[in-house]
Amino acid sequence: MNVSLDTNALLDNPSSPAAREPWLALSRVNMYDVWAVWRRHFEVYMRLWKMQLVAPLIEPIFMLFAFGWGIGSLIAAQVSGVSYLTFVGAGVLMFAPVSRAMFETTYAAYFRMVYQSTFDAILATPVEIESLAFAEVIWATTKSLIDAIIIMLVLFAFGVTDSWFSIFAPLPILLASFLVAAIYLVVTAYVRDIDSYNLYIAIFFSLIFLCGIWFPIDVFPAPLRIAAWTIPLTSAIDLTRSMLTGTFRSVQILQLLYLLVSCFVFTEWSLRAMRRRMVV
Repeated sequence: MNVSLDTNALLDNPSSPAAREPWLALSRVNMYDVWAVWRRHFEVYMRLWKMQLVAPLIEPIFMLFAFGWGIGSLIAAQVSGVSYLTFVGAGVLMFAPVSRAMFETTYAAYFRMVYQSTFDAILATPVEIESLAFAEVIWATTKSLIDAIIIMLVLFAFGVTDSWFSIFAPLPILLASFLVAAIYLVVTAYVRDIDSYNLYIAIFFSLIFLCGIWFPIDVFPAPLRIAAWTIPLTSAIDLTRSMLTGTFRSVQILQLLYLLVSCFVFTEWSLRAMRRRMVV
């Protein structure tokens, strides 16, 4: 049997399923439902908040000791015009929150989806899959913001920055965390075995070291520099470092646009991927 799709018929019959299908998965998101799912996650978080805050307090302190003062004591010259402690401070400020977003939409989301059946319970309500997926990304970004604020306080205590622009440093971190959360929610949508995360997390930690966290991109050969700048996190780290030092360049407008476009693309992909995963 040959079945052809008549676009005129779809226009004449707007009640058909194909005609009702939105072009963007984001258009299915209901922000009230997102808020309800986010609030559910927040209430669970508040029961465990003491343990949840241990990592963002310990990690940046030891990273600053190890890299800022340890390796920094071996580096007499400035790095990219600032002290190595200030340079690596931006890397620490980006590394920990972004890693938190990655873990939140991998293991944590997988447990909620597969082992705890939390997603099934939520979808038994009027909440749509797209709203649930978007709430997961927002919640991961929220946890990253909490970590970023704590780490900022640690950096101030260590005297890493004296620029007033540093209060805006969490903004590029939010974009980077949102992006990473969306990317790894796509991974979660396709993963069928929790052990498969080992590969994707190894890729994450391998690539993030190319993004200028511990050393400037300029030390790379030209082909590797190009590869590093194609990773959106490189732009996010560069923007964060500019906030901490109060120095900006016009090219960073393009970096910001690149981050925004990347967030849109991967968020759309994550919503579509989660629908395919949960419907099957």
